[in-house]
Amino acid sequence: MKKNTLIIYSIALFAPFAFAASSVHAAPITINFDALSLSGVSSYTESGVTFTAPSFSTLESPNGTFALLEESSPRNFLRADISGGAVSVSVDLGDFDFDSDLLFLEVFDSSDTSLGRTEFFIEASFEGMETLSLSTPGISYAIFGAIDAVNGSSVYADNFTITAIPEPETYAMLLAGLGLLGFTARRRKQNV
Repeated sequence: MKKNTLIIYSIALFAPFAFAASSVHAAPITINFDALSLSGVSSYTESGVTFTAPSFSTLESPNGTFALLEESSPRNFLRADISGGAVSVSVDLGDFDFDSDLLFLEVFDSSDTSLGRTEFFIEASFEGMETLSLSTPGISYAIFGAIDAVNGSSVYADNFTITAIPEPETYAMLLAGLGLLGFTARRRKQNV
């Protein structure tokens, strides 16, 4: 009887540890703009991410869904500030086959230090979207768009995906679960 109680007690103590361990790697959050009808706005917030530019709208993109399109003159980049930070960022960027563009994604920490940059060149005949991704701890915000674009063209941005930094409560639950497992193991050793 005592052994069965100890097994049930151990399972009850293991449950928080299992939950915390599965939560340490936060699930990615993808923001697509399909349900939006934005026109000439300078800011939009969803899921803790604030997108800003002098002027952007949602229009149908080369992949057939709605995406953000920066519209000011001269063209600017889009910026995405991530509440609470992230460990990875990706975005689909693309254009219709009008001119060539150098697509880019760059991420920064809270002190405006660049943590990484990736680029992808699309030819004038390219029509579609390309996914650009960066992973590094401490991402506070990202800028993305096109540089050295012919005729100052802008590009479409869709499927902005982040993997957020796990919340402190997740780490606390993980430590509590580990502590309870240690306590159970110690008691088990003493009772044997």
